[in-house]
Amino acid sequence: MTFLFAAAAVLAVSLLIVLHEAGHQWMARAMGMRVERFSVGFGPVVWSARRGETEYAVSALPLGGYVRIAGMAADEEIRADDQSAYCNQAAWRRGLVLLAGPAANYLAAVVLAAILLGSIGLPTPDGSARVGTAVPGMPAAQAGLQPGDRIRAVGGAPVAGWNELVKALQGKPGQLVELAVERGEGAGAQTLTVPITPSDSNGVGKVGITPYAPRIQLPALEAVGQAFTRTNGAAAQTLAMLGAMVRREQKAELSGPVGIAQELVRGARVGADQFLTIVWNISVALALFNLLPIPALDGGRLVFLGIELVTRRKVNEKVESWVHAAGVVVLLALLLGVTVFTDLPRFFQKH
Repeated sequence: MTFLFAAAAVLAVSLLIVLHEAGHQWMARAMGMRVERFSVGFGPVVWSARRGETEYAVSALPLGGYVRIAGMAADEEIRADDQSAYCNQAAWRRGLVLLAGPAANYLAAVVLAAILLGSIGLPTPDGSARVGTAVPGMPAAQAGLQPGDRIRAVGGAPVAGWNELVKALQGKPGQLVELAVERGEGAGAQTLTVPITPSDSNGVGKVGITPYAPRIQLPALEAVGQAFTRTNGAAAQTLAMLGAMVRREQKAELSGPVGIAQELVRGARVGADQFLTIVWNISVALALFNLLPIPALDGGRLVFLGIELVTRRKVNEKVESWVHAAGVVVLLALLLGVTVFTDLPRFFQKH
């Protein structure tokens, strides 16, 4: 069963990456550019078929995919009069091709949100200091916290909402602290004192709880409108978290491929609703991540296009290629570092 959950996690992320590349391909063709190959997966091609100028392929490693647009690589030999090549198109056209990938992930998130809102519902955090779920094996579950528990105070200090609760617990890694907990509803509610020791995750206290978020279901038409609102809200929240990390108001909590896969597998074990909600969040994150002004990402390429538009001169293609190549090396090093020093320790800690 675990293998099936892991396979579902890999396929979900791969599908989001393929959709991203499909966005690039669709816009490139709309702009009159020549798309030479669209591949699902990487590595040796195991199947291919040609339709017009484009070769559609399935490759051996089913981890995402890629699109190859003529004239996009700096080392290609492209005639100056070849108007179907990316490099010979106007800057605004090339910009639309770059934006189309993140846009595809954003639209995928909106569609998924609409489907969830119109069927099984989409979790809607209410902002209260209330337990949604307690992750098995983590301090909260070991201490006996239950879904629905309201946490009124941490170490004697009252907490009014979820953000205050998280901040209080993160500041006590490895320290025994008492929680004032209200359990139950109405006249039958009980007030409990629950001792708990947050685990130390690189200096950040972790107890393994998620916010209380009842699933909201809506009629079909209302679900479509709310899908945009909820997706925009998720994007704004992600940007706010990134801003807080940059300002050092919040410690960076990164997850690599292993960490993301773990989260998806955990969600799949809980149920399809949790799994699809995580996929929705990942789709939003992919759209935003690819727009960051980092070399090798779409956002990094857009920076060079911005320079071209301002100076009205193309940046030297070899220089840009070197910068993007360096960006790839840095990103790979970051992924490796997060995997080795964050994801794997978390994995072995829970097993």
